[in-house]
Amino acid sequence: MKIAVLIDNCHLANWQTRVLDNIKYTEELIVYNCTSKIPTRRKITHLLYYVLNLFTIRNRLTRLVSITSQSKKISKRIDFEAEQEGAWQRLPAALLQQIASDAPAVVLKFGLGLLRVPGAHELAVPILSYHHGDPAFYRGRPAGFYELLEGRQIMGQIVQRLSNSLDAGDIMAFCESKVFAHSYRATLIDAYAKSPLLINRAIAGAIDKTPLDHASAGQIYRLPSNATVLRFCWRMAKALTRRLLYGAFTEKIWEVSVAPLPSKGLLEGECAIPSRVEWRTLPRPKGYRFLADPFFAPNGALLVEALRSSTGKGEILEIGSGGVLSLSDPTCHYSYPATVDDAGVSYVVPEVAFWSCPIIFKRTGSHLERVGELDIAGKPHLIDPTFVHYDGNLYLFANGLQEGPGVLRLWRAPSLFDRFEEHPASPVRISPDGSRMAGSILLSTPTPLRLGQQWQEEYGNGLIVFQIDELSPSAYRESLVRRVQLDAVKGPHTLNFSEGIAVFDWYQERFSAGAGWRRIRGRTQKAVHPARRTLHQKNG
Repeated sequence: MKIAVLIDNCHLANWQTRVLDNIKYTEELIVYNCTSKIPTRRKITHLLYYVLNLFTIRNRLTRLVSITSQSKKISKRIDFEAEQEGAWQRLPAALLQQIASDAPAVVLKFGLGLLRVPGAHELAVPILSYHHGDPAFYRGRPAGFYELLEGRQIMGQIVQRLSNSLDAGDIMAFCESKVFAHSYRATLIDAYAKSPLLINRAIAGAIDKTPLDHASAGQIYRLPSNATVLRFCWRMAKALTRRLLYGAFTEKIWEVSVAPLPSKGLLEGECAIPSRVEWRTLPRPKGYRFLADPFFAPNGALLVEALRSSTGKGEILEIGSGGVLSLSDPTCHYSYPATVDDAGVSYVVPEVAFWSCPIIFKRTGSHLERVGELDIAGKPHLIDPTFVHYDGNLYLFANGLQEGPGVLRLWRAPSLFDRFEEHPASPVRISPDGSRMAGSILLSTPTPLRLGQQWQEEYGNGLIVFQIDELSPSAYRESLVRRVQLDAVKGPHTLNFSEGIAVFDWYQERFSAGAGWRRIRGRTQKAVHPARRTLHQKNG
């Protein structure tokens, strides 16, 4: 496939190089390099925004790099000067003829300013452009600023077919990223890390002429005034103060409960989890700070993650009629003890992302015996790996540790011990809301259901039910059914079912003078990379 890019002065932003790296089946890259200089008009009314820009918008993903980083793919480079029309630019006729002659599948606009789109008689090739913001609410610029100012928890990113109306072209791909109320920089880094993953869907949609049905008539925003920037900084300062105080003096106390609730209730009525008088809450064994991530074991017992107070590491406990049994190695961190059957044998594949790629365990006597690793290209460390057998295939849903819990990927294999290949529709969801798994795939309902963690605001405070509309070796589609939250306490974070009984975890927050110290100790012991920090939030 032949792809063309429009850039300025032979440079790209770092995130744009990731876009090009993510394109599948690119055989040839054509560079159309604009050598024009756009006059910079800086107004004193935006002075504080320019100062803010130095510390936030300019980050490792917006840093400029030379197009030569893509030299192995580049077949040729054409320099040109854009025609100026007030605040807008036009592509010269000679360049339009060159593009038509080159006949790329699409042109990606990575440079220039406001660009007048050629008519169909001038250029039939679609021009695709990124916009970091959901155009149903936020058109214009700057990316992420007004979402933070107005207290949004999520911001959108799109790839659109460029039109002559600002950020209102046909949308070819859409995703969401996290808005961090305390940090504009973190908000933008997450946005620029997620958006490159949209490119293959966008190209396919542009070629097939199948845009998404997504509104794009939101308000057009401009650069903020100095007064608006001051209000923005005050809001972030308050959010940062709340975050620091919470981290220092508040901790989450996780519990696991069992209650009567058939799985079909997720599709019928309001799916109300019974009141707490009907819950049977598991007693927390001595020496552990919390219980979470409950799953049903084949023998009818429960498998849970339990955080040991003395080590700060999670262990897999079996809790049943025979008492409490620690199954895992206490020197390593384990969580999310998902189960999977293969050839009539039951296995456990817990999350071990802090220290290993996924490991397959089998219950042997009083412990989990290691029987092998999942065979996945690149040996990724996976968050909350969840399996389901469906129509003769074994599917694996999980998040990669480096990408974090906002990107849900899907793999397929004939069986647990065969090679897992990434699904052509993967990633199947890109959003902080619902992309991290929250329990087993439910096949006991009229249509399969997937449970995802809700993370618009507080981590672990509720989940989202998705109906799987299509699951095959070549396609995946899902649709949101409803959100599930508890009354009086916060959660659930993980939910599983067995014969009309639900098991779920929940938490309450309490003041603790040692909360900050325990967080620091936990992170130090596990040597956590910044991209992995969300994994610690059960402990915070």
